[in-house]
Amino acid sequence: MYQIIAHSKPKKESEHHETVLGAFVTIFIDFKDIDGAYILAKHYIEDEDWEIIELEEEYFIINSIEEMAEDYKKYYDEIFEYGYSLIFNTYDIVEE
Repeated sequence: MYQIIAHSKPKKESEHHETVLGAFVTIFIDFKDIDGAYILAKHYIEDEDWEIIELEEEYFIINSIEEMAEDYKKYYDEIFEYGYSLIFNTYDIVEE
């Protein structure tokens, strides 16, 4: 499984467009090769009505639940059931 990080912002049609400025998205993908995992990561983020600002080139290979950050271990079963998991770490619009 791969762990990929993307910086994203909600598209205008997104339910988050008016309330969230952006997010750092952690994507876990159970796929055989990294090139295909990147293609799928882009697809899954865009399918949620988010636009990718930057897709980090660095990625992590996760071979077991012990290698995952503690906050993400609860998604481990979901990743293998559905083939992926997206975790949006959002940041809000700053009001002046």
